[in-house]
Amino acid sequence: MFNPVRKAGGAVLLGSLALLPLPALAQDGADLQRQIDALQQEIDAMRSALREQPASGSDLVRTAPGGGILVGNTTLKFSGYVKADMSWSDNGFSNGKNYEIVTATALKALDENKSGRFSLGARQSRFAFETLTPIGDKRLKTFVSWDFYGEHSAANEFVSNGYAPRLREAYGEYGNLLIGQTWSTFTDLNGIGELIAFGQQSNVNFVRQTMVRYTVPFEGGMWQVALENPEDTGADEQDTPDLITRLTFKGGWGHVSAGVLARKLALDDGVNRDSQWADAYSLTARFPTIGKDDIRLQVNYGNVGRYMGLRAYPDAIVNGDQIEGVDAWGASVFYRHYWTDTLRSTVAYSASKIQDAGDYTGTTTTRYDASFVNLMWSPSPRMTYGVEYQYFDLEMANGGTPDLTRIAMSAQFNF
Repeated sequence: MFNPVRKAGGAVLLGSLALLPLPALAQDGADLQRQIDALQQEIDAMRSALREQPASGSDLVRTAPGGGILVGNTTLKFSGYVKADMSWSDNGFSNGKNYEIVTATALKALDENKSGRFSLGARQSRFAFETLTPIGDKRLKTFVSWDFYGEHSAANEFVSNGYAPRLREAYGEYGNLLIGQTWSTFTDLNGIGELIAFGQQSNVNFVRQTMVRYTVPFEGGMWQVALENPEDTGADEQDTPDLITRLTFKGGWGHVSAGVLARKLALDDGVNRDSQWADAYSLTARFPTIGKDDIRLQVNYGNVGRYMGLRAYPDAIVNGDQIEGVDAWGASVFYRHYWTDTLRSTVAYSASKIQDAGDYTGTTTTRYDASFVNLMWSPSPRMTYGVEYQYFDLEMANGGTPDLTRIAMSAQFNF
């Protein structure tokens, strides 16, 4: 059979021999054999390349190392989970839709004259799409994720709970530079324990927003600096992005991270114009303890405003023609204990308080506490069932003290 590769190899060999004088062939037979062996290796490499070349366009799509599919040189990954939540709560929480996220605003609407509420929901379910593409000596990553906490004014429980998707994250990352929406640099997820009420503790530092962030990795940690979307007092009057930096150290011993926030609070209503610079600080830590157990800590202080406790405290107040920042502090501790490799519990307490509480009036939150204890079971890495006791206790400047007791259950299936 005619073999073009073999014929080409033979021609190369003959051409090489013709260039060598006969005496040299007789004297250097060993050198010639080495040249022949090297040429044979090149021929074998050509054959291998021809065999590996895709036979059709469909072969361009294949399994990527580490998961996902490879299209050309771009890895595509699709992930997320389906989560169903069931809960019972007292004091008529959330007007019957008590699987909604617990916030200070929702607690202030509680009515002790109302009885308990039971409900089921699946709005926390989410899905995400990720791409990874090598460009030069770096990698371009894009990531988009959604859940179903979007617009719900047209949704109802009569026929279908048709809640709209909500954008959670959407960013591109090339090398050390990230641009887009993701978790704020002031937020460290290592300071948040495993709870069904994810991100709902009174002290939680919990914000996602659009930013430009640069990360400098180093052995045992990283340093980050970012310009992020500004927002205060519920008005779009800001002329300066929030400035945030974070320094993180991590290793087998655990994780410690410190964040600093500088923000400009602005008043500009067309008549009055005023501004004030404010700052806030966050310290988080996670340490392994006994076996697979771990403890997580978080402390926040300063003009945390919307960054802490799902905006339990105001960013600022307006007195006449002046704007004044509001300071508060918060602290939380989480301890997770593994009963077995698949069964575990987290016990958590979170407390926060406004500074100079006597200076405020009305329904302004002056103190906010939350407690949790749960039991989580994962019969496989892709399935988790849980039950959790939750207690929220809030005080307002006018003397009001709403509280909420809730029993929550969940089933989560990852894909």
